[in-house]
Amino acid sequence: MESLAAILHDLGLLAHGGPLLLFAVMLPIAGRSKGLEPWTVDRCWRAWAPASGVALGALILGGLLRYHQLRGDFSWGVEQGQDLLFLVKHLIFLLFWVNYAYTEIWVAEPMRRLDSLAGPPGDLPAYMAARTRVIRHLWVSATAVVAMAVLACLPA
Repeated sequence: MESLAAILHDLGLLAHGGPLLLFAVMLPIAGRSKGLEPWTVDRCWRAWAPASGVALGALILGGLLRYHQLRGDFSWGVEQGQDLLFLVKHLIFLLFWVNYAYTEIWVAEPMRRLDSLAGPPGDLPAYMAARTRVIRHLWVSATAVVAMAVLACLPA
């Protein structure tokens, strides 16, 4: 069962973090390369959101199951030296989770409202301003994913 929890957690991290990193890179460069319009990449990012949510759920469920199996309970204290690293990992995950939820729900909403879904958005300057905020928040989430992946390589 422990390996199932680890597989669920790692697949969730890969399925959520991989596309997140890809979109964190692709959104800023869209429009700078010929033939790649920013709103096209934005629409792909928004279309990925349901699968991203499922992957995030697998990441959380796998992490909780793995934590419970390793520790036997849900004690969150820092009693040993290794517990501090464990706490740091989870605080970074909490930052990631809150920022990503905030990005998906509130930061991306102005961009969604301005997008006509047929060709370029009507109010392009307002759309690009909203898009800049989304990109900034995606970079915070991408940085947290990289930090989680690096810390996951360290012993628990």
